[in-house]
Amino acid sequence: MSTHEPIIDIDPVSSARDGAAGAAQSGFRPPSYGAQGKRGASAPESAVRATVIDGGPPPAKRPSRIGGAAQTVIGGAIMLVGVPMLILPGPGLLAIGGGAVIAANGVKKMLGR
Repeated sequence: MSTHEPIIDIDPVSSARDGAAGAAQSGFRPPSYGAQGKRGASAPESAVRATVIDGGPPPAKRPSRIGGAAQTVIGGAIMLVGVPMLILPGPGLLAIGGGAVIAANGVKKMLGR
């Protein structure tokens, strides 16, 4: 039973050192990166072609300020309808929350953000 490897590694630094020494003796070679490694980075063919990934193309037009004002008014009206629903039967909190979200989006449109 004493010939088995321990379950818990007591000294990970020496284990890593022993593993690295074993890899060096086994003939490990780092990757050569193909023909690019032979030519060097100064060759014109080794230029990197990269694509910038962003949020996509800019929006075609800015949001309308009139539409934002209308959305703010509609959101405010929904919030006002939700207040009596707190006492009367109906989803008062849901109406107030939904109206607040609609009004906030309208304010964003009015400010152009």
